[in-house]
Amino acid sequence: MSPPTLELPAVSSPAAAEGLPRRDYIILPLISLLTIVVMFVVSEISGRIFWPAQPANSCLVLDPVNGNRHKTNCTTRTKIAEGPWTINNYNECGYFSVTSCKIKPAGSVRIVILGSSIGEGIRVPYEQTFFSLASSALSRMCNHSIDVQNLCVEGLHPIQVLRRVREAIELKPEVVLYILCPGDVAEAQELAGQDNVASNSTSVLVKFKIWLKGMSLESRSVLLAQHFLLQNKDVLLRLHLGFGDKIEQPRAPGWQERFTALDLIVGKLAGQLRSEGVPLILVSVPSRPQAAMLGLRQLPPDVDPFAFGRQVDMIAAKHGAGYVDISEVFSHIPDSENLFYVVDGHPTAEGQKVIAQYIEQKLRDGSVAAFSRCTLPQNTERGN
Repeated sequence: MSPPTLELPAVSSPAAAEGLPRRDYIILPLISLLTIVVMFVVSEISGRIFWPAQPANSCLVLDPVNGNRHKTNCTTRTKIAEGPWTINNYNECGYFSVTSCKIKPAGSVRIVILGSSIGEGIRVPYEQTFFSLASSALSRMCNHSIDVQNLCVEGLHPIQVLRRVREAIELKPEVVLYILCPGDVAEAQELAGQDNVASNSTSVLVKFKIWLKGMSLESRSVLLAQHFLLQNKDVLLRLHLGFGDKIEQPRAPGWQERFTALDLIVGKLAGQLRSEGVPLILVSVPSRPQAAMLGLRQLPPDVDPFAFGRQVDMIAAKHGAGYVDISEVFSHIPDSENLFYVVDGHPTAEGQKVIAQYIEQKLRDGSVAAFSRCTLPQNTERGN
């Protein structure tokens, strides 16, 4: 027979019986909130020390109606947290060029570049931009100077680019390059008929995305979190396909309408250049998420990262323009999304090198008369 069990009466503490004091319901959340604030402040201060930034371009004059421009004879020093310090000099026309826009050097070949921030080559020093690298290489091979007048401006829409064609023609170029990226097509303005251009305002959704991106970049803690998070390709693609501009999804609503608008714009642009005997070359540069998709074998059935490049190619062929598809080039480079800044999204110095190489090759393929003899010195040297 087992001994009887002694059961002791339960003893409850006053705190357990009465619960937390009322002041604790206020003090404890305040302590938690204060801890979060202190950690955020420390993170912000550390981030600003080790990741300094000065992204604002003091030479940029904002004009959402007629298109942004740069101040004439202006110099600015800028830096994004992910990139190096850069010094940008704008000439007497406000173009991002090291030479004068007023006088074309005797015996030189002039290239005019149209587009937005990708064409401007922002976020890297001038000497590392694709147009500086390409012009230097062409100067050596062609045995004469290459003059580049870059009319690209950050935030410039395709319809605003069209309005500057006459300005480009007055520079008397031998060729015009129009640099296009998915963001340009996503924001392409609609045309109200074949002869009239409608200057529509940017959609509310696009404005919200711009505001949200600006707010996130103001916080160094948020930027650092994005930087490390978006290095993961799976996270990058999930966020892009869920909340991006759908440029890789041809079945998305309004997808074809974007390219219809771009087709009309390029048609007018090419027509004006053709009447002056100036050849046009379109260059399509993918976005960072698009570059991340290019090397993947398995993608959702409605996603095609090459669709953007194919559409631009068709538009170029329709209007007698040359074409360079950087997406096709990047598809052969493993992890080509690393050629872009993670959060900012513009090509890095390494990305600029790739773009420069293939633009240079296109200009030397014989389609532009001014560069048709550029390989002659090399061939002559090999024959000796």
